[in-house]
Amino acid sequence: MWESIQSMCLHVVFILFTILIYQVFFKEREEERKKIRSKFFLFMLIILVFTMSQPVLYSETYKYDFKAIVIILSFLYGGKKVGFTAFLALLVIGFLTAQKLLILLGNYSVYCLLLLPVTRMFHRYQIRGKVLVISLFYMMIPITRGIFLELKGDQRQTYFELGSSLIVLATLIAIVYLIENMNEQIKMKQELMQAEKMNVVSQLAASVAHEIRNPMTSVRGFMQLLQKEELTKDQQFYINISIEELDRAQEIINQYLALAKPQIDQYETIDLTSLIQQSIDVMQSYAILNSIHIKQEVESSLEIEGLKLEVQQVFINIIKNAIEAIKSDGEIEIAGRKLSNGFISIQIKDNGVGMTKDQIKKLGSPYYSTKEKGTGLGLTVCHQIVKQMGGRILIKSELTKGTCFTINLPAYKKKEEGYTP
Repeated sequence: MWESIQSMCLHVVFILFTILIYQVFFKEREEERKKIRSKFFLFMLIILVFTMSQPVLYSETYKYDFKAIVIILSFLYGGKKVGFTAFLALLVIGFLTAQKLLILLGNYSVYCLLLLPVTRMFHRYQIRGKVLVISLFYMMIPITRGIFLELKGDQRQTYFELGSSLIVLATLIAIVYLIENMNEQIKMKQELMQAEKMNVVSQLAASVAHEIRNPMTSVRGFMQLLQKEELTKDQQFYINISIEELDRAQEIINQYLALAKPQIDQYETIDLTSLIQQSIDVMQSYAILNSIHIKQEVESSLEIEGLKLEVQQVFINIIKNAIEAIKSDGEIEIAGRKLSNGFISIQIKDNGVGMTKDQIKKLGSPYYSTKEKGTGLGLTVCHQIVKQMGGRILIKSELTKGTCFTINLPAYKKKEEGYTP
């Protein structure tokens, strides 16, 4: 019995140490999702080989290992591909170590199928909710095993099964806490780096924007004077291009200044339903020019607090990006509704070219853009405006199928009037 406990402790230490090595030395360095998944699977495979080749021996007829942890973690943090690949690896190792293959196949096929909805549920919650979900799922395993052993009349083995399962559950909970806390630290570090980038952009804007604007205004004025002269078609064409590029540069400077001088002390109540309609009206001609239909379904009387021009800038920018993402004869759907959590959700969905997960991850960062002539500042400004209002922008996209921007903003709360009796 004592040897079994020692062996279990060895398994627990090995699993925790392996997960810790992955989180510290590999997870933080990798940015591409495919590389993260492949390395995560490699570490899961190492744990699987160790625990199945060195099981805990309770008796000559009964062995116990921690392979359930590997399968659960593979689905939760690696996704379906990593999960099912780990399941196949489990079967191969089971065959090589002379385990009962049909029992493995039957039991873990059921676990894998059950883990698909459990994984979706798991990622909806914060850390405590995640621990509760995975605990309830895992306890099905020892309960079913315990019932089976009890029917066989082997009470000692039943007690060992339940005790071992509690150790596995405690290990699983510890791993979830470890991974979630370290992921949160990585996220905070990335947000800090993003904030530093924004600070650099703001300082750059404050230091050079005004100096650049003055000569640009003079150049544009002289260009307009030249337009009044008798010029050839080519000369007129080049002057028009020059003025357009000056205007584009002016717009970029305005975006820099918007980052440098956020205004949060002049908020007003905004009729969001009306503002969305105004934004659509502004972009309607641009959409028609590109043979794109804009369809809307927005609830009435949606109200928020903010700066009207800034909020309109967010909608116009995202609608413009949606139009430019569609090659031709496309459709943009705009929907707005009030949620039960006190937020208003606005969805802007297109059927354009779409984006990869890596592109989505970088979207909103200064200087990153999916467009050839883009600076990335447009969406950076959008993110900052929404964040200052206490909201959030969520992006879902799939290549060749389109992109959906979801803007969640806090709904305006009317102050209740008190009375004096």
